Amino acid sequence: MDLNEQPAWLRDVFALRANKGIDGKNRLLLEGSRLVRAALAAGATFELAIQTPEHFGDGGSAAIVAQLAGRGVAIHRLAPAAFSKLSYKADGLIAVVRYVAPPLEKVLAAARVMVLDALSDPGNIGAVVRAAGAWDASVAVIDDGKKLFHPKSLRASLGAVFSTPACMADRAHLIAQLAGKRPILAVVPDGEHRVDTMPLDGDPILVVGNEKRGVHPRWLEVATARIAIPMRTSDVALDSLNVATAATVVLWEAYRRAHPPA
Repeated sequence: MDLNEQPAWLRDVFALRANKGIDGKNRLLLEGSRLVRAALAAGATFELAIQTPEHFGDGGSAAIVAQLAGRGVAIHRLAPAAFSKLSYKADGLIAVVRYVAPPLEKVLAAARVMVLDALSDPGNIGAVVRAAGAWDASVAVIDDGKKLFHPKSLRASLGAVFSTPACMADRAHLIAQLAGKRPILAVVPDGEHRVDTMPLDGDPILVVGNEKRGVHPRWLEVATARIAIPMRTSDVALDSLNVATAATVVLWEAYRRAHPPA
């Protein structure tokens, strides 16, 4: 179908996709039944949904479409070839929603907050949000763009971004809010504390940094402790962990110690 022959709603969805699935009106493009179901459970406002039943898998897409239709959401059907031009990752279901992240105050109210400072890969951000949701933490993302809601982040989070307190934040503002008020634990290769002995009193702020540059110097200036994850190997090719893996290890250890076996 030629662009000029497309209905207005479809042109709008293609434009949203070209803008990395997000715009200035808090609209997000969700690909796949799992993300759509998570947004539905979180109470996001749906503008429309697009279905191609020929691509439905076992994710319950048909039931989700019925639920959306029951709420009065506009449902459009596309032929498989047209749908594939919009997404080759979705299982026959795409939706456009409006979603506003929780305020920073709500994110900081959690007993454990993971700060992701200037991560480059949205997939890493989504993976950490998923882990934070599993282990009762919130996430503050320091970034100049909107990587928290990038399609790659949404997919990696498996929809946890809608159920885990997570928002964007400014580094200077966040440090001013936290320094001297809560313990700040920076995860670095040469930390003086092993992750299994890190001090966790006082609702800690856990900080990981950019995949290449590491934790920003401003965090190191205010950190109350530096945390290292020991590795058994000294192989130069294995000198560090992926940042999402490192954050997950820290989140699990913090949760494990806050919830000892009965």
